[in-house]
Amino acid sequence: MEQYTLPKTEAGTDRTIFLMESAKEALRKQQALTRLNPTSKVTVLMREHGKSRTDLCTFVFDPQINAKGNRAGERFTPTALADSWDRAVKRAKLRHRNAYQSRHTFACWSLSAGANPAFIAMQMGHTSAQMLFSVYGDWMPDHNADQLALLNAKLGSNAPYMPHTKSGTS
Repeated sequence: MEQYTLPKTEAGTDRTIFLMESAKEALRKQQALTRLNPTSKVTVLMREHGKSRTDLCTFVFDPQINAKGNRAGERFTPTALADSWDRAVKRAKLRHRNAYQSRHTFACWSLSAGANPAFIAMQMGHTSAQMLFSVYGDWMPDHNADQLALLNAKLGSNAPYMPHTKSGTS
């Protein structure tokens, strides 16, 4: 039986990750290839020392689906994933970088697009947005005009237009 661990988060808790539409579409396409695969029994090592649980999983990505010959194992290993990443980066003629560094790309691109830093921090597993401000502050463009337009659109209809003078007094 294979062993897996829970994902690490700075807060030490589980987190929900909201996927962008392009990621959801990629998973839907992959589901067509692997959703009928048999389930596998895996051991999940818990955060408490010596504790584990057994889960039944149907893996979304199966190396045997696209393997050439019988060279693929049942699961992707960290080494196999790193090798695949390195080949993809080389084919794309990009400067070498580890897959983990794509977290920084996500943060920079999201901040440049004007996304809420608290949301980005939550997506990345940080306990607060403070780390984003200190590490990626230069990537946060001046969106004052956009923010003012947002406030006008969202809050402008909340306050009723009132006369500036009291009515009904003489």
